[in-house]
Amino acid sequence: MTRSFSRLVHELAEHDYFVLVSSACTEPGELEWPEPLPANVAVLRKPNIGYDFGSWATAFILCPQIFSAERVLQINDSLVGPFWSLDAVLADFEASYGDWWGMVRSFQVAPHLQSFFLGFTPTVLTSTTFQDYWASVKVESTKQRVIDRYEFGLSTRLYNEGFVSTAFLEAPRVVHPGLNPMIDGWRETLLVGVPFIKRELLTRPEVVTLGDRVPQVLRDEFDIDIATWM
Repeated sequence: MTRSFSRLVHELAEHDYFVLVSSACTEPGELEWPEPLPANVAVLRKPNIGYDFGSWATAFILCPQIFSAERVLQINDSLVGPFWSLDAVLADFEASYGDWWGMVRSFQVAPHLQSFFLGFTPTVLTSTTFQDYWASVKVESTKQRVIDRYEFGLSTRLYNEGFVSTAFLEAPRVVHPGLNPMIDGWRETLLVGVPFIKRELLTRPEVVTLGDRVPQVLRDEFDIDIATWM
């Protein structure tokens, strides 16, 4: 496991969240962690199919008690970080007046909460439409089909049911509404308090102008040695 993933799990556990890791690791042996796991962490092993929504659906279906939780965070490993404390992000979620919440709301293509870091309250968790949604998730052939059908689909379904959403960061604070805040505005999102960047910026630097300079900017402006987080 990377420092990034380990730090995220420990941060959530330290904030008294029970953490269920839905792992699609193909290695049959025991997962290795850089440091011992907290007591309030469990690991669910599953086949490496279905992308992130497949992993989340597996967790919801096999552990239906999640639907009865006081609050639920749903996070994937497309992020690198957190580079600093999650205090502000989690406080925003826990104080939210909405039925569901996201760390970042994007207006690219259509308004939606970006699926890498979402939060739900009992109003949504106990609803038939939310539970039916997870039961309907199928294995898709491409990541883009997953985004189109499930990331946009979740926002559309909950909006149509009248559920109110809030976000820690609204994209227009950092980018033109037509752009992706975590890609095109990655530096600005860090400056306003989002303690992550998208892993894609490092694995596919061509997705953003001067993407090859991302590690240097992280080091010079934020004192982050990104190589130690990967």
